[in-house]
Amino acid sequence: MNNIKKYILSILLIVFKVHLRIIYFFIKLFTTPKDKVVMLSRQSNEINIDFIMLQDEIKKQIPNTEIKIMCKKIPKKFSKKIEYYFYMIKTMHHLATSKVCIVDGYVIPVSILRHKKDLVVVQIWHALGAIKKFGKQVIDKKEGSNSVVANIMDMHKNYTFVTCASKATREFYAKAFGVEKEKILLLGMPRIDYLLGKNNQINEKVEKLLEEYPKLKEKQNILYVPTFRKGESTLVEKIINEIDETKYNLIIRLHPLEKTNVDKDYLIDSKYSTFELLKIADYVITDYSAITFEAAVVNKPIFFYVYDLNEYKENRGLNVNLNEEMKSVTFNNINDIISVIEEDKYPYEEYKKFKDKYIETKDINNSKRIIEHIKKIIQK
Repeated sequence: MNNIKKYILSILLIVFKVHLRIIYFFIKLFTTPKDKVVMLSRQSNEINIDFIMLQDEIKKQIPNTEIKIMCKKIPKKFSKKIEYYFYMIKTMHHLATSKVCIVDGYVIPVSILRHKKDLVVVQIWHALGAIKKFGKQVIDKKEGSNSVVANIMDMHKNYTFVTCASKATREFYAKAFGVEKEKILLLGMPRIDYLLGKNNQINEKVEKLLEEYPKLKEKQNILYVPTFRKGESTLVEKIINEIDETKYNLIIRLHPLEKTNVDKDYLIDSKYSTFELLKIADYVITDYSAITFEAAVVNKPIFFYVYDLNEYKENRGLNVNLNEEMKSVTFNNINDIISVIEEDKYPYEEYKKFKDKYIETKDINNSKRIIEHIKKIIQK
């Protein structure tokens, strides 16, 4: 980005931020916080499982609390962006009238506005860990945010605390969110409760999945979940060509933004989340995706197909050195992965060390701990 473009962009962003702060000032002036929790996400237009698990726990621990969940992606079309602007104004009203705000990623009004001093803002990141670098770790990198935008838009500011599932993850999160390690609390992540079958929710969905796709009960299932590569396609065909379909069902779950075309025979309806797919998988193949940690929660053997490892390190960067921590299952050739599966030589001891390091809160009380901690803060 040249200097003139940077200057124009800076002016536009500053005007945008200042005018939202002025509007918010008057909203705060004429409103009072209630016993309300607002949950905000721009990862999807659907309510995510983390919010569902926390909502259930809030109803148990703080039954008279109003809960407002707002999930909306920033649209690409200009006309829809105008709609999104008014949606943001609505979120600002909920921020001004809530005692607690929970987010699962960067949310513009949460970070750029000056909130009432008692507002508790909790970041529960939309992944269980971070193999690849993200947030402030990748500013000005190919797949990261522009530093001009990140600085003016106060990237990841205003968090009271951030939740995580391990001390190792805390190290990465401190850098990615730009917060003190003391603010990153080892309380766990709500999705762990779901994966481990709390309230039997996931088991019911898995039953429906198997009813709809009975072929999944006939052979071993290999689940392939690659990370999204900005501006690049995933090498799906290589895996499709090499997996023996007389022995295995190959299931491919691509990132929603991925443009690679895949035959529908390898796809499962998106009404079933990756969590449900993990439960029916016998093996999981990924590269740099956080699905790694979710697979670890449910003890699924995982392989890393990293055909572009050196290039990815250069363009994005990694928090986890796969060649050191999971070297026995990290390959740049899909045939090597198939050989380990065929010969039944999975390195479970190595995998156990990895799981123990990155998933320390492997129980069904993650949501409970998070809400208990929020209660302590608001009841002071």
